[in-house]
Amino acid sequence: MIECTLFENHPLLSKIDKSMVSIPVLAHRLVQNQSVIISKCLPDIIKNINEMLNASVLDFNKLPRNLTSIPEAMVAFMQIVRSFKETLQKILIRGELDYYEDDKQMHCNAQLSEMVDKLSKDLQSSVNFS
Repeated sequence: MIECTLFENHPLLSKIDKSMVSIPVLAHRLVQNQSVIISKCLPDIIKNINEMLNASVLDFNKLPRNLTSIPEAMVAFMQIVRSFKETLQKILIRGELDYYEDDKQMHCNAQLSEMVDKLSKDLQSSVNFS
């Protein structure tokens, strides 16, 4: 292989200990480094996933199971509007952008527009007007 020839014949590279050079040695070293990085980051990733899962479960549990009458539908709608109002307060008044932690560069108005669009689509898909 070319790298073997290079490390054997080059005046400076030939002085390096043979146990430190080669593609398998490099691959092993990279795997070790990657393992260290993963072991450092994984607990935080798991923590964030669990927090997001718990928040989603809480939101899911707030939703009504079956809407059998107009008053129940109105109560559910008012809960959605109240939740939306609280989210708007978090974004516009307190500047909390926890719904978009992965995209901190996105402007608040763009985030609000996306949220309103998603709410509109969710409402349209969940309400049966028949």
